[in-house]
Amino acid sequence: MSADTTTKGWRRWREVVFATCTVWLVLQNVVILALVAWGNPASALAAGAAVARAAVTASGQLILLALAATLGLALAAWLVHAPAEESFERATEVGHDD
Repeated sequence: MSADTTTKGWRRWREVVFATCTVWLVLQNVVILALVAWGNPASALAAGAAVARAAVTASGQLILLALAATLGLALAAWLVHAPAEESFERATEVGHDD
């Protein structure tokens, strides 16, 4: 069995898996659209909009929380390192008491 045959075999399997997943996703979308069309489309769209609005609000809050945590850690790191630099500069200065 050559390397070329092995490569072609894997490519074939990859194409088959990709085609199967594509068909499965299309089938799911058709079923979802059929359920929305068969049911009450207005209430389904309103529920979808409410879920989307909640997701956007939650993600915005999580982004702000992450930003606040990052800024807090940056401030803490700066405060920890700032005094060390100042004390090093003071230690290198020569004091004259004249």
